[in-house]
Formats: sequence, structure tokens, C-alpha cells
Amino acid sequence: MKSKFLYLTVITLLAVLAVTVLAPRKQTGETADLEPLFLTEVAEQINAVTRVEVFGPGNTAIATLVKSDLGWQLEQMGGYRADWSKLQVLLAGLAQAKVVEVKTDKPEYYALLGVEDISAEDATGILLVLSVGDEKTNILIGNPAQGRQGRYVRLRNSATSVLVDRALDVPTKLLDWADATIIDIGAAEVAEVEIIHPQGESVLITKISAGQTDFDLVGLPPDREIKSSWEVNSLGSVFSFLKMKTVQPENSVNWTDAVKMRLLMFSGVEIMADAIVDGEEYMLRLRASHPGGIVKEATNGDVSTSEVERKAALDVANMVRDINQRATGWAYGITKNKYDTLVKKPEELLKPVEST
Repeated sequence: MKSKFLYLTVITLLAVLAVTVLAPRKQTGETADLEPLFLTEVAEQINAVTRVEVFGPGNTAIATLVKSDLGWQLEQMGGYRADWSKLQVLLAGLAQAKVVEVKTDKPEYYALLGVEDISAEDATGILLVLSVGDEKTNILIGNPAQGRQGRYVRLRNSATSVLVDRALDVPTKLLDWADATIIDIGAAEVAEVEIIHPQGESVLITKISAGQTDFDLVGLPPDREIKSSWEVNSLGSVFSFLKMKTVQPENSVNWTDAVKMRLLMFSGVEIMADAIVDGEEYMLRLRASHPGGIVKEATNGDVSTSEVERKAALDVANMVRDINQRATGWAYGITKNKYDTLVKKPEELLKPVEST
């Protein structure tokens, strides 16, 4: 009886061990962390990267981003600022990318994953070249995985391709690498907009307070009516989330016959803009200023100035500084619709005169 009991006990223990060994292990955060990094050495010095080159099919240069004392800049745009938020996400993704699965090391299958050599005219991937000092890392970014998370990648000097766990969004157009927002001022912040044409025609719209719904058209003839409040109000939002199509050095454009615009904010910030057609491009340049005396008194700790006033003055000074740092020295190509709004004439805001 005792030996029969012992026999059953041994059989039970063996069964439990078999279940423990054969049962699939549950994937946990710890096991995921054990997956090897795709770029172990680069990950350790990702913050030391000073140059990022992007190439498309046929080894076509798309963008070259260079780190300087002024931040990341684009060589192809004369040193215009790059979109750091996009580059930061990409570099972080490369530093954190883990190998999910090893794929083919046979060149005849590379094209299926988009990791074939970028020198081919019909290549579908992107080549990234990361530079740390004189050291370069060449990474082929292939197709996104289908039906699962991740993207296929291959080091250019390695035969083996892999699937990593990151999407690795890589813009394929130069403009998409630039910080394309020129300025963003909502109509609720605007007190006045004035447009002055070289021939002397001018438009002036105003608001008494930020709570006022519509702008007033100053100088409206007594026998005329505005087309609509929308037409007039559109002038107040012309700098709302304004994006560029192109950018070039300011001195490359002849501004002699430019239409001038002056926008005054309730905060006291004043923005001056010039707009002109240059060939087939609609060009804009701008600069900002503020009531210097008021800001100087407030920021120097004048005893008669309250803490609220000092903070408001600092906000004004910071805004002017940021706009000028962004825009000084540059001419922006904008859309025709934005340009047409910037150069409105009085007659364009009025209903046609009825014939008698």
C-alpha cells in the first residue's frame, strides 16, 4: 500500500513538472526588456549625434540636418531651423528600438522588406546616416510591418535585416524636416490690422476690446456696406497658424514694391510684415517690436509696477524675441490664399455699388 502511494506521488510530480516546462511562458515587460537593442553602441551616444543625412532612391539627398549652437539646422535651406520635435522622436526611436525578429540576409529578398541598397532607382526605403564625430552609422529604413507593429531595418554594412518594435517615421520631403510654422496669433489677440499699398491705398480694422466679436472697418464710406463680417474678420486671423511653403534668405527678394501690413496685439506686441510676388512665389517677411519703455520699466523692477504687470511685460518681451529669432533674415513662401488676404484693398471688403 505504501509503495503504491509512493508510485502515485512520483507520477503526479512528474506530470506537474512536464506542465511547467512545456507550457508557453507569458510575455511580460521583463522579457520584453531582454530583447537586444538594434543599435546598442549608437544608443549609448545618441545625444552626441551632430549630423543626420537622409537619402532616398538613387542616393538622392533629401535633407541634411546639422547641430549647431543655434540648434538643429537644414543645410539645404541655408541653415534654416529644423523641426526638432520630429528629429527628437526619430533619434529616440532608434536609440530604443529592439529587435523583434531576425529576417533575411539574402540580397535577393531585401526588396520585399524595403531594405535593398538605396543606390537603386526603384528602391523603396530610406537611408539614414548618423554622425558622431568622424564615426558614421548607415541605417536602411525599410517598410512598416504588415499586421503587426514595427518596421524592417538593416545596417548598410550588414547582411542581416531585422524587424524592430518602432515605427520610425522618416519624412521623405525636405520641407517636412523644417519647422514650417512661421507664426501663430489668433484673432482674439489682435487689436488692429493695417494694410498699406505702395500706391497709397490702405485698410484699417480695429477692435476696442478682446471680447468684441467683430472687427470694425475704419473709414467705411457712409453710402457703402461691407461684404460681410467674415471678410473683415479674416484679416485679423491672417497670422493664425501661418505655415510656409518655402523659405530663402531675405536679401534674395526685392522688397521695393511690397505691400506692408501692421498688426497690433492687445498685449502691445506690434508685427510689421512685407508681402510681394516674386516670380511664381508669394513671399512674406516679418519682424516684431513692443513698447520698449514700458517693458524696460517693468522688467527693471520699477516699484510702481505690480508683479502682474512685470509678468505681462516679460511675456511681451519674450514673444517679440521668439518671433524675431525665428523670422529675422528669412523670406517665406506662403499660399496664394494667405497672400491675397494680406494684400486686401478697401474695395475688396465692400459690396459692389448698385447701378441706378
